[in-house]
Amino acid sequence: MKRFCLFAIILISTISCSYHKRYGLPFGDIKDITYHEVRRAFDNGLVFDKQGYQLEPVWKFHFVSDDSVQVYSPKKQRYYGFHLYYDHDQIFNMIDSWLVVHKMNQDSLVFQSLRVNEKRQIILNDEGSKVFMTFYSDDYLKKKGSAAVKKMGLPDAKDTAFIRARSKIANSVLDSAFSAREPVVFKSNSPYVIAERVPAKDDPLSDMTPAEDYLYPEYNITIHHAYEDFFYMCSAFVDDKGVIHYRKSELFSYPEFVAANDKTIKAILAGYVERYVQVTPGSTLGIPHTSIISINIRGKKE
Repeated sequence: MKRFCLFAIILISTISCSYHKRYGLPFGDIKDITYHEVRRAFDNGLVFDKQGYQLEPVWKFHFVSDDSVQVYSPKKQRYYGFHLYYDHDQIFNMIDSWLVVHKMNQDSLVFQSLRVNEKRQIILNDEGSKVFMTFYSDDYLKKKGSAAVKKMGLPDAKDTAFIRARSKIANSVLDSAFSAREPVVFKSNSPYVIAERVPAKDDPLSDMTPAEDYLYPEYNITIHHAYEDFFYMCSAFVDDKGVIHYRKSELFSYPEFVAANDKTIKAILAGYVERYVQVTPGSTLGIPHTSIISINIRGKKE
């Protein structure tokens, strides 16, 4: 009888442990610890890609349980709750992002971002699947000091060498232009010409944030006392010397009018913009280089 009771206890304990076995990733083990993202970089260690996009650490959160997290919104200055969806192995979804856990303890976390096609297929050769995110806890960061923490997220010597080499190519071949972290600056030297950058709009339907508007900078140039009223939209290269090179029109035109429109826009750029607008080239890490901009040119007779 005693042997039977002992066997029953072992059997019940085994079934109970199996029944209560946790499914997914044990984020609950590190719950209530606030983690700050301190560095976001590609698998080659760079924070820039070939198009000039700079990765920057932005996330701050703490886990509530194995399947829920509170994420801080700097814009709203409050936390929002999100559900965690476990997929398989170390892969999970958080804040509409697919991630892989590479490291997880009370001091630090390392996640790898994944680009997923239609929520089914992981695209490993995509640049979006080559981004690594490093997080440290509040307690760990307090020990390191604010200066050391800030340095973790900044571009380093490897990034500078990359941008220098990339700029050399872009300054030789216009089609190799890339986005400038410090975009082109226009400054009018005539009271009859107004040149200004178009401020970015915070579009909730766009993947871009206002902080990323350096990728596609847009400018308005209004010319008073022009020879006639006109309006053109075009894209242009601005080289490392601040010289504008017409690229193409951004307004629809029938094929038979394309050549004439191109000629007119080039004439306006040469006759008005180059003459009355001082152009400072875009630069990244203090290195001037060729970049692409959009220009809206409006002429007014009065």
